[in-house]
Amino acid sequence: MGDAAPMVPATAKGEATRAYLLRTAAVVFAEHGYAATTMAQLIDACGLTKGAFYFYFRSKAELALAVLAEQKTRFLDRVAAALAGRERAVDELLAMVPVMVELIERDPAAWSVTRLARELAAEPELTTRVREPMTAWVALLAGVVRRAQAEGDLRAEVDADALAAVLVAAFDGLRSLTDVLRRPGASALFAERARVLVSLVDLALCGGRGAAGSPASLPGPRVVPVRPGG
Repeated sequence: MGDAAPMVPATAKGEATRAYLLRTAAVVFAEHGYAATTMAQLIDACGLTKGAFYFYFRSKAELALAVLAEQKTRFLDRVAAALAGRERAVDELLAMVPVMVELIERDPAAWSVTRLARELAAEPELTTRVREPMTAWVALLAGVVRRAQAEGDLRAEVDADALAAVLVAAFDGLRSLTDVLRRPGASALFAERARVLVSLVDLALCGGRGAAGSPASLPGPRVVPVRPGG
């Protein structure tokens, strides 16, 4: 069965139902993972008849791809909104991890979009269709890094795309490790270790600016001059 989007009712009620299905499915996928989730679980969680459910999504893969697209857009928009208004790009960069931690605490299913992307990427026919969410994250961060370099707050020799990819991978790996360990107080532990990540970025690349979003224990504001050769 193909994964092309089915016809859905062009009504406000139909759009609301589809949005509800995506939100509910995101929670189910976050709890069980893509491979372990069955269509029966999804249908039961959504509270629709099988016929009504299949009217919107004809396969688990089709639903998962729609969840991936919706979650990525929603989360990126929320991060961008939370970062708006900061004077300099380096402040956005250092605030991004705390902002993301806070958003994940409010909506635990939000970052599971990366886990879903990894699982879907294991399906050969879906690999090329799940790259966009992670590519979008890297592009967002790389843009902030380049602006910070242009403003003289970040070393010019740093490869913006490489740094962005490392930061996304580090954050995702930290979140995944916390999920796997499932220790008491895991949320607080995740937030604490995320702050360590911010500290490392600040000290290594910004010379310990102590910018908005960085730990209070960091040294006071200090900008490392742009150097051509490291």
